[in-house]
Amino acid sequence: MWRWDQGRLLYFQFDVLREIAKTLVKFDQAEITECEAIFRDTLVKDTGMPFLPAHYTIKRNYARVFQCAFLANFIGKKLVVTDICRDLASENGAQKNVDDYLFHYISRFRFPFPAFDHYDATHQRVYPFCAIIKFLLSRVMLEQEAKVSLDDIFNYIIANGCTGFEELYFYEKLSAKCYNYTDTERRQLREMVIFISQLSILKVYNGYLYLDIIDESVKNELLTNILKPEERFPKRDKIEEFYEMTSLSQKIVRPTFNLFTPDPADIEFMEGNRKRVEHFRVERSRLLRKYYRQKNPVPHCCACGTDMNIRYPWTDYLLEIHHLLPLSSTVAISSKGTSLADIVGLCPSCHRAVHMYYRKWLKVNRQSDFQSKQEARDVFMQATREIV
Repeated sequence: MWRWDQGRLLYFQFDVLREIAKTLVKFDQAEITECEAIFRDTLVKDTGMPFLPAHYTIKRNYARVFQCAFLANFIGKKLVVTDICRDLASENGAQKNVDDYLFHYISRFRFPFPAFDHYDATHQRVYPFCAIIKFLLSRVMLEQEAKVSLDDIFNYIIANGCTGFEELYFYEKLSAKCYNYTDTERRQLREMVIFISQLSILKVYNGYLYLDIIDESVKNELLTNILKPEERFPKRDKIEEFYEMTSLSQKIVRPTFNLFTPDPADIEFMEGNRKRVEHFRVERSRLLRKYYRQKNPVPHCCACGTDMNIRYPWTDYLLEIHHLLPLSSTVAISSKGTSLADIVGLCPSCHRAVHMYYRKWLKVNRQSDFQSKQEARDVFMQATREIV
């Protein structure tokens, strides 16, 4: 069984995990039972998440979140954070964004996982996220749409005993088998899939996980540097194994591929700022544009209000995707998958003008980025109100 922490999906959003990490390092080595109230209050205040119910301890209800996210474990009553947690909490850490975190994570997370019951170091190791992404890459090689449903994962990957170690050609030749999953298995797999969909190359929509914008160079780098399960023998003691899995003794592998081609307006706004590069990756997503168009069939610009089909009747859908979240934020996830709540459609002129407004506003306010989601939204609305 592929297991996960059920019912805590929104706590696994990368922006939330980073704030959780900042809180956990403050309580590292603390006997949490002696400071339960202040521990909970700090988590709630710093993350904006409820951490309910209040009559259960954080350890009872959220230890699995901390463990599955590679942030911390409880040794007896004591909270002990990981290298990955310390790095995420640091402003100068190696994990600058969600891709840094997850590309490192997928080659380490495996079953048997020491946070779950009946951990046995002698069992066959399975790296689920390596297997899923390799299966998606195999669809590209077969010139099929690069998508996979939960049923596909059960019937192609789990039923065939895939481990993530296999070469790509193995996944190209897979045939479906019947796997009789339970409701619990399906719910936990679903939350695993939505968690990993925060990678810039993945999106979840209408029940499918899609591979977004892949060419030969990206495929080769993924196979060579990212989708390689770590080669070591697991430790028999589950506590020792957890901290070995989450150590940063190895350098964070950072992909070099670009997922969009910048135009002059992009370059002017980016100014070498990596956060802004990540922001533009979101806005160049082929799948997000496709989803947005399905939900908004009439191409009204969300800044100037123009119906682009009326202004330019010879065009098809002359809108570009704009990401409202702070520049450092990834695409938001919801209980249904990739959220379109923070995506708007802008005509090319308004899109460029809004980014110029952002650049000016950040410079005047001596900020490198927006401080919150609300601030980013407010500045966007301010820009639209000033359009003449």
